[in-house]
Amino acid sequence: MEKVSDLWEEYKNKFIFVGVCVLVLLFLLMPKIKENFLNDNGMEMQSQSEYDLTQGNNSNALSTSTQVQSSMSSSVSQAENSKSKIQVDVKGAVKNPGVITVQANQRVDGVIKKAGGIKKDADLDQVNLSHKLADQMLVYIPVKGDETQINSPVLVKNDKNDTSQVNGEETASSDTLDEGINQPDGNEKININLAPKEKLTELNGIGDKKADQIIAYRQEKGSFKTIEDLKNVSGIGDKIFESLSDQITIE
Repeated sequence: MEKVSDLWEEYKNKFIFVGVCVLVLLFLLMPKIKENFLNDNGMEMQSQSEYDLTQGNNSNALSTSTQVQSSMSSSVSQAENSKSKIQVDVKGAVKNPGVITVQANQRVDGVIKKAGGIKKDADLDQVNLSHKLADQMLVYIPVKGDETQINSPVLVKNDKNDTSQVNGEETASSDTLDEGINQPDGNEKININLAPKEKLTELNGIGDKKADQIIAYRQEKGSFKTIEDLKNVSGIGDKIFESLSDQITIE
């Protein structure tokens, strides 16, 4: 212990001098050390911020891309759905008549179900239930005993595609022939007592309005007794009668 004390007494001034020098040196270097420390931390924080910003931008870009793709897919899907649907006008002996939206490949029986089904007095014998629907088509379901001349393609008498096989050859079904009209033979005459509106309009001088008047006359007065009785219909005078007299018959 005495030896240590002796050494301290001998080198005390030197130790103090070295200590003071170290303190002075630290004091002088402290600002530089602090500056370097702050710069290092600042660069690290900046790098982290830049990394976070980059990740955020990438995330936003990915989110935007996903939203755009989703929007495009939705638009395409809506367009496809719109193209695959049609609207038809359902009238007659159904529970809920009106304009109904159905799939483009739908048949008459399907749209009848969407219209709530048929009424008790509906006459399905006059309807082609397998007829394929088209946009803006009129679907008319008649009642039993209904002889109204409705131009609906789903009715058997108006179904131009209804055919049957005879001796292995495809021929027009008898249901598609106009009631009361002979098949064309080059000299065909139209029976004004039985012809529907579509046939009557084929006569010279007879349009839709006069054809309706002829049908109304038949319903009110009964059958024409002679072809000259046609002149009793309002709007049909001698001139029109002469132009069509060789086209008509009452038998």
